[in-house]
Amino acid sequence: MKKPQVPESAGTQSATVCRFPLQRVMERRQAAAYLGIPARRMRYLVALGYGPASIKGSACQFRKDDLDQYSAALFARAGLGPVALAHYRKSREQADRGLDPFLDMASRDELNQALARYASRAVIGVGLVIIVLSHTPLSRILFHVLR
Repeated sequence: MKKPQVPESAGTQSATVCRFPLQRVMERRQAAAYLGIPARRMRYLVALGYGPASIKGSACQFRKDDLDQYSAALFARAGLGPVALAHYRKSREQADRGLDPFLDMASRDELNQALARYASRAVIGVGLVIIVLSHTPLSRILFHVLR
């Protein structure tokens, strides 16, 4: 974080007002374009509780710093160091802001992991319901009616 700028005219006994740099806030579509991933995938990641951290109270606004931390976390998870991240960000700034191949692949992988987690829990829940119902008279009635 940058240090606040103290005005030169501030005396020792007067109150000092420091200006902090504004944090850039983006909507979901702008944040997805900034990262280089589809907006629909960004919506799914946020809905499942994955993806970049959003502003409290709003699931569709993101700080630029949080988006940068998210992309850095994906690079770290891929085993790439901070030097590779800095080089990649520099080349990304110079290139046309389209679909980013690395972040597209990494966010797709994260979405697949999230869906697999929730799907496995759903399968386990359905299996437990089937086990419980298989020993009840209701299931015997249903199986005899379906035959």
